[in-house]
Amino acid sequence: MRRTHRWFTRVALLPLAAAALAAPALPSCGGDRLLRAKQIEHRAELVGGPVAMADVGDFLLENDQIRVAILGGRDSPGPGIFGGAIVDVDRRRGRIGEEGGQGRDRFAEMFSLANLIVPDPTATDVSVLADGSDGAEAGIRVEGDGEFLFEAIGLLRAQEDLLGLFFPNVRSRIRFRTDYLLHPGDRFVTVRTVLLLDDRPPPGCEAPRSCEPCPDGYQQDPGGCLTCACSDVLPLDNATAPVSVLGGVLGDPADQAQEEAARRAGIVAGDFVFFGNQNDVFAPGAGFDEDTAVQDAWNAGRNSFSEPLTFDFVAAAGGDVSYGYFTRAQEGAAPSVVNVPLFASAATAFVSASRSCLYSEGDDAACDAHRAFSYERYLAVGDGDIASVTDVMHRLRGTETGTVHGHVLWESTLEAAPNARVFVFSDPDPSRPFGSLDELVAANREARGDVGLINEIDADVGLDPSEDGDFRGALPPGSYVLVARNAAGTATSAPVRVRLRAGEQVAVSPRLPTPATVRYRVADEAGQRMPAKLAFISLDDAGRRLPGDGRRRVYLGDGRLGNGNRAIEVTATGEGEVEIEPGRYQITVSRGIEYGIYVERDVTLAPGRAFQLDATLVREVDTSGWMSADMHLHSRPSFDSGMPLPRRVATVAAEGVELAVSTDHDVETDYQPTARALELAPHLATAIGAEITTLEQGHFIGFPLKYDELDVPTHGAHDWTCEPGGTILDAIRASGDGTVEPLTIVAHPRDGFFGYIEQLGVDTYTMDRTPTFLEENNPVFRTASCAFDAMELINGKRFDLVRTPSVAEVVDWNRCLARLNAARGAGEIEAACPEAAGWLRAPCAAPGGSAPAAGGASGSPSDAAVAVAVADCKRRARTELAWALMKRILARTPDEQEKNWGFAGASPDSQELCGPAALGDAPVAAEARDEPCTFRAGQVDDYFRYLERGFLPAQIASSDSHDASKEPGFPRTYFRSATDSPAALATPAAVESLRGAHAFTTYGPFVRATIGGRTYGEVAGASAGEPLELLFDVQTASWFGVDRVEIYLNGRMIRLLEPEMPPSALVDVRGKVTFTVPERDSWVVIIAMGLEDRNLMSPVSLDVPFGEIQLSRLASDGFGRIPAISALFAPTPTVPDWSPVPPYAVTNPIYIDVDGNGRYDAPLPRPDFCSRPCDPAVLDPEQCPAEQDCLLEEQVCGFPIPGKCDHRRPALGHHDD
Repeated sequence: MRRTHRWFTRVALLPLAAAALAAPALPSCGGDRLLRAKQIEHRAELVGGPVAMADVGDFLLENDQIRVAILGGRDSPGPGIFGGAIVDVDRRRGRIGEEGGQGRDRFAEMFSLANLIVPDPTATDVSVLADGSDGAEAGIRVEGDGEFLFEAIGLLRAQEDLLGLFFPNVRSRIRFRTDYLLHPGDRFVTVRTVLLLDDRPPPGCEAPRSCEPCPDGYQQDPGGCLTCACSDVLPLDNATAPVSVLGGVLGDPADQAQEEAARRAGIVAGDFVFFGNQNDVFAPGAGFDEDTAVQDAWNAGRNSFSEPLTFDFVAAAGGDVSYGYFTRAQEGAAPSVVNVPLFASAATAFVSASRSCLYSEGDDAACDAHRAFSYERYLAVGDGDIASVTDVMHRLRGTETGTVHGHVLWESTLEAAPNARVFVFSDPDPSRPFGSLDELVAANREARGDVGLINEIDADVGLDPSEDGDFRGALPPGSYVLVARNAAGTATSAPVRVRLRAGEQVAVSPRLPTPATVRYRVADEAGQRMPAKLAFISLDDAGRRLPGDGRRRVYLGDGRLGNGNRAIEVTATGEGEVEIEPGRYQITVSRGIEYGIYVERDVTLAPGRAFQLDATLVREVDTSGWMSADMHLHSRPSFDSGMPLPRRVATVAAEGVELAVSTDHDVETDYQPTARALELAPHLATAIGAEITTLEQGHFIGFPLKYDELDVPTHGAHDWTCEPGGTILDAIRASGDGTVEPLTIVAHPRDGFFGYIEQLGVDTYTMDRTPTFLEENNPVFRTASCAFDAMELINGKRFDLVRTPSVAEVVDWNRCLARLNAARGAGEIEAACPEAAGWLRAPCAAPGGSAPAAGGASGSPSDAAVAVAVADCKRRARTELAWALMKRILARTPDEQEKNWGFAGASPDSQELCGPAALGDAPVAAEARDEPCTFRAGQVDDYFRYLERGFLPAQIASSDSHDASKEPGFPRTYFRSATDSPAALATPAAVESLRGAHAFTTYGPFVRATIGGRTYGEVAGASAGEPLELLFDVQTASWFGVDRVEIYLNGRMIRLLEPEMPPSALVDVRGKVTFTVPERDSWVVIIAMGLEDRNLMSPVSLDVPFGEIQLSRLASDGFGRIPAISALFAPTPTVPDWSPVPPYAVTNPIYIDVDGNGRYDAPLPRPDFCSRPCDPAVLDPEQCPAEQDCLLEEQVCGFPIPGKCDHRRPALGHHDD
């Protein structure tokens, strides 16, 4: 159990006691057992907790074991859109102070899903089904017509006529009736859904007349016309194997109808479940490392929409509460499984049941005639570990179990190890002893293809008042291997084998070695303690840094760091001590990009021993006159971030960021009290913001915003539901704190579903827009507002979004990656990419540590061991290939820039040059190699086009940090400031400096530049034809460097510098560039980078371990694999989207005024994608760009997309200012 007990003083108890007294008395139903369902009338009835979202007017379902809150028929404040969802779930707490809305909910949201459709209940569609007064059952019923959570999937309805030519009668119009049921003593919610097909008569059929009402709809005749007979409710078949989502929804094509087993379009059902980042998701086999399972499947060519991952259950542990999702086998059927077609941060989808009728007539009466279907699944609530969830599952399923129990002890003292964790592994070879956890995991990978972690048991589980290291867990009969760890994960026991029989209890007492301790003090040159970060990097026996996860065991819930890091310690004060697993380490102490680093290169930390570390960090980069900001930071209030506020604020200070802006998803958060409590005021200024997080229109950020402490849980963040971008931006401006108009920012503008510019369908060359095929029916895209102040030019570590790649870069990457994925051995891996010389840094390692294959020669590796070694090498090779190609994409050559800048056409013309049809074995034509390939438009290239058209939002950079793997300040924005002291910084001054684009973006390099004394965002006067000097210098701290500087004038590269200074140099480049002033107003931008391995940020900034697999990519690829409609979804070539972090900086422009009017006048008109005012009464086609109309209601140019979003339903008492 990972938590610290809270002990309350008498004073602290007073308000909680008052709240408890204010709560209505709890009924005693069914004897002494509590059971009830009701609409919430008082805040004291809420569940409460770190991410609780329910409010008065929502619904409560509770018994003596658990409490569950369900949204009423209103907009969801969580990751979904609609109401009727489970949002708050907790165990019933018996301790004083943990009732009356003071619970420990860590659940985000769950709602039904069928055929990629979700229910949209109105205000009257959520009701109490049974109040529990009979002592037998309590229930909440949620009804609603089906809507698409993502409009992109709405093509199933929007294109139903076209799809109907291939797949008749796709079920895209469904009404949901979901009952959330609870019984006395249950620690699970039974979720039972009835799906009712639309009762509108199909084309060519008349509606039946004078029929008696049917609660579950009417039957249909063999021709598909409705009859007066009432439909039965047919149970869907629980999944027992992978179920193709798209295959089940669409069925077999009509041209296969004569085949005996051909199936019609059917129903595929389950739930969207957002466990949230307060919890760590667990899947049996993969353990807590579901990312590796997802990535391995994708790299093997498995699209999870077509062939989902399958698990016996999926659970999530949150410290003192845990959750699990599962089904149970239907009578006579095989054991059921949970299908997971989508395992992503945006949404996790579970498919639990499906059914398809046959084209043949044999099942017409039993299947085709009926139009109502049901399925059932369960949400279990545990005490904080996985075993308390599976215990519920085993009991419900009737699975026989034995019990393993005992105490986890310290080996040196035999004292209890409180809050330890016991991990239950599959036993890959019951005849073989395992000397270590790593040996056990290696054997499981060979035997079953994963680490074999199948359960996890907490000692002192939940809120156990006696922390004596005791544990207990129920497991099915079998042989298992247990490994225990202490709560901090710094001590790991030897493996212990356990053999269980049904009904048997087996006692074991794993012993833990004593951890090592590091005591540290970090100070500046004057000896003053300072915030800092300490990285503990594992070394091998030869003293070499381990790559990747190193000795950090992600599958045990450690969380992925990479770069060989075993642990990272962040300190706000510069002094403390940290417990660490014994071993051999390099310790790196840092404070962001302005300071040098301190390195202990090889330290052996011994069990039970303390090591004293005294580090001095020198400020090496002169940033006077400038301050750094990170304007995109997440913490615990965001559903997808589990980072506590104290750690979030400390990490920002430790990375040397001076202004931290909170931007939780649709929630406002105030960092200032935390910063003050940590005594960080001298180091860090804060501002309140929010990231307005639409599902498909991109994300918008604003700050500083007015914070309302009483407006729980959003604290005043704007509700974006049903609004176009312009309305959202206006609302952000209206939500300011009154000190200055909020800075409005478009976040990650080209990032798929999450990027406003990408979702608008903006063409990087013509600067007009065409709604994408997946979004062409979404009414929020009728207009496109450009009324924002800034855009994230670079975001997080998404280097794939920075530059538009060339044809040769895209072709080479896709060819090489395809060869690598198809490689069957080391030789084929090493030969996969002749197009990129030296891309693989080291040959594949030979398999080792394996038992001989059966019948093989002694000492020879087994086939399984060889397969594991090949898989490991391919994983490393993909990363090294990605970096080799990413370097080419980031380093724009003058010829590539000329081809890009001079491209005469639109993006589709560019895509024809590098589309999949061109990715054969023939060489790319020389004249096409450097042409741009715009399947992935780069934000820097968009930026240059904006400048040419006078669209001049400030370009900023932010980390979008959610967790430890994305550090604050990588990247960051430096803005010009009259003060160098965070304590003296005024937020309005920072905002106006940023709004004026007096700033540059950077992952490391500090770039100063002036023309005639003017810097970024300013205008220098000059005369056409005269020589003009650009003065600049690029500084870096002594642990990274710059080896390439590109200088652009009006979109063309006028100078390429390739300095050869070592990383230890603090000034990498200093000098001037003289150029001739053009015959027009102009602009200059500098890009500085370090692409050589010696210059990378890896000593401090963590590499990106995996690429992104987003819903849009899965959906398009999945549809593209269906032969009948593959032409509508041509496969899109990819670009590498994971790599180490290079030093990289891009400046805002310095403008040059040639005509003497004191401002920059762009040579081209504003982009056509920006909706401009028009008069609908004037019949002038020139008012609007081609393909756009003057919209009557909005009175701006746009697309006349029909329909209107009408499901906006605020919570009771909620209002938008």
